[in-house]
Amino acid sequence: MNLADYPRPKNDNGIGLHFRLDLVETDNKPHISQGVEWLQSIHAKWTLIAGQDWMQIGKAARMVHDVGIMPVCRLVCKIDKPFIEWEDGVKTLLDLGVPAYMQIFNEPGDYREWRDERPKIDVFGVKWADAAARVFGAGGMPGMGGVLGDDEWLAAFNAVEGGATNPLWKSAWFCVHNYGSNHPPTYPNDDVNQKGIPVTEEEYAKYKFSVPFEELNERRAKDANPGDTIFEDDTSVLRVHTFKKWMVDSLGYCLPMIGGEGGWQWQTEEDLRYPKLPDEFHAAYTREMFEWFRFGKLSDGAPLMDELLCCTAWIQADGQADSWWFGPLGTKQGTIDAVASIPAFTRKFSWDETDAPIISEPVDVGLPPAIEIPSPVLTDPNLTQPLPDLDVNVPTEPEPLPVLEPPESTERSPQRSDPPPQRSDPPAPTISYTIQQGETLWGIAKKFGTTVDALVAANDIEDRNKIRAGMKLTIPR
Repeated sequence: MNLADYPRPKNDNGIGLHFRLDLVETDNKPHISQGVEWLQSIHAKWTLIAGQDWMQIGKAARMVHDVGIMPVCRLVCKIDKPFIEWEDGVKTLLDLGVPAYMQIFNEPGDYREWRDERPKIDVFGVKWADAAARVFGAGGMPGMGGVLGDDEWLAAFNAVEGGATNPLWKSAWFCVHNYGSNHPPTYPNDDVNQKGIPVTEEEYAKYKFSVPFEELNERRAKDANPGDTIFEDDTSVLRVHTFKKWMVDSLGYCLPMIGGEGGWQWQTEEDLRYPKLPDEFHAAYTREMFEWFRFGKLSDGAPLMDELLCCTAWIQADGQADSWWFGPLGTKQGTIDAVASIPAFTRKFSWDETDAPIISEPVDVGLPPAIEIPSPVLTDPNLTQPLPDLDVNVPTEPEPLPVLEPPESTERSPQRSDPPPQRSDPPAPTISYTIQQGETLWGIAKKFGTTVDALVAANDIEDRNKIRAGMKLTIPR
């Protein structure tokens, strides 16, 4: 199947939002119907539906598909579950007239995805290859399950019989989880990371930082990374570049990339050079990510790749801290309004006419003050919050999700040296810390004023490139 032949929704705009987790649909609990209405209110054309069984998934997928939104489906199951009827899932969707986009497993590096809570990447690879062959054989499209490291991708790729010659790749796709931490959409190309620009007193007073003013600016200056690229630090929504490279390097081409999760978690604070993600940043950054499809350009100025079919933010509802509607931290009305106010458009591909993207009204394109790379800005008068005037960002932390240290490679630029301790104060007692999604040892070391080597030694870490969300660390002080 050619890239242009993968099923897409009519008037596709690349905007996606993960569906709610409660798929009950009764007169008293019309959760699917309500979820469909929410998707329509922000003009979403894609959604990831995760459910406990095929009947539940099929009902939601059919209702979503009937209103012109493309469902991507995932059975919520442990990777080491003995047997799964993947063929039944494909048949359920095809019998309903729904394209069988089937995400196979989810984030294999996350301990929560395993019955014994012990990730085994080689086992994941073998089980993914078997499931993919069965999904393909039943007429479905097997999806690479939200892998976050090239070791996970290669484990699955190498387990497929025949490697790149296996025909299942012609119907396969890659499930994108591009979380941005509390970094701006341009990270790592923004001026805070590249140049270490100081925070102004006005910005410091306006936004929430966790370190004193002078220490913050010292940290920014010391931790600047001139020349840093997405291949050295992919804690960014731009990590779609790294996903594509993995596939091109091994498979020879890039599979369609379809969002499953991503964006910014609510009020996250992982990189202390940036503020705890303010509400207006969550709105502005989320809108900018979706505007990639409107303007045909990523936040780093690179052309939007044809292979990126959509981005899918996390999450609609049902008790998550990041719930856009009725979550424990309230409805994210600013973000809902920001996305809903994007003018109607249909994204363009290289095989389409070379006209500009179709939009319903003119828009302005500008630059946040400290960013050198063009990116769309929030100018809609219906929004109560203007685009933040500081190139920072991120959301709160729901359940911890997987993470890894960018793997070292002789083909990449030299790795930056570990930062020296931040303070010269007398040593404090050690503390315990749980690794969150998107974090690296390098970032954690900077956060706590220690070094990567010290973390490795204190925690008996065998491979610093394979830390995972949910792991407990002892932080030496």
